[in-house]
Amino acid sequence: MNKIRIIQVTDCHLQASADHDFKGENPEQRLLATLTHIRKDHPFPDVLLLTGDLAHHGYESAYKRLQTYTQGMAKKVRWIPGNHDVAATMQEYTELSGKVICQGSWCIILLDSTAEADGKGKGSLSADELSWLNKVAAEHVGKYLLLVLHHPPLAVGSLWQDQIMLGNAQSFLSQVGGYETLKLLLCGHLHQDHQLQHNDVTVLATPATAPQFAVGTAAPELESDPYLSLPGYRVIDLFDDGRFSTEVKRVTF
Repeated sequence: MNKIRIIQVTDCHLQASADHDFKGENPEQRLLATLTHIRKDHPFPDVLLLTGDLAHHGYESAYKRLQTYTQGMAKKVRWIPGNHDVAATMQEYTELSGKVICQGSWCIILLDSTAEADGKGKGSLSADELSWLNKVAAEHVGKYLLLVLHHPPLAVGSLWQDQIMLGNAQSFLSQVGGYETLKLLLCGHLHQDHQLQHNDVTVLATPATAPQFAVGTAAPELESDPYLSLPGYRVIDLFDDGRFSTEVKRVTF
């Protein structure tokens, strides 16, 4: 059976310089180890998705390095902004900024959830973004849908993280509830692995390449488990009958 292989890398938090640390570790080294692992185990996938918080303060130098690191790694390499990014700067990289990927029986739609940011991690989908999403979904009736955004639309039982989930999650979920062929929602932001269910839709959150956060805490707390603290990425295979499989990979470095 035909399949589309997607690799998701998220929450890199690259600094202005490659030798600067983030939360006591070097995010550049963690990212480079992850990309090396991907090249070895999953060479030249169909799509490489970079799903936000790529540069910790939107450093243009970090985006340039990330573009160089990922060039040629997949048939299509695309990115979306997170709350730490500067979306306008990212959009200047036109080859990375396409928002719709259709292949076989699937359509992958990339969304910007950084509207109405509060400076504390929250973000929403703008009215224009939601309207555009409806338009694209209507243009691809009959295709299975995978929607990609930075902020998770569901709570995960972590007080501080649930306060910075997608700000307009209820209206977003209400809207996409009308998409009969929607199968997957893919996000980052949490620095954790989650697989949740909302009606018939699977919601996946993927660990960061940067340092991870512990699950289920009231306040931010770095992951202390030796395995769960490792950099991570997600592999997703989409099959032409609407099924999918997924696995999170951890990277020793």
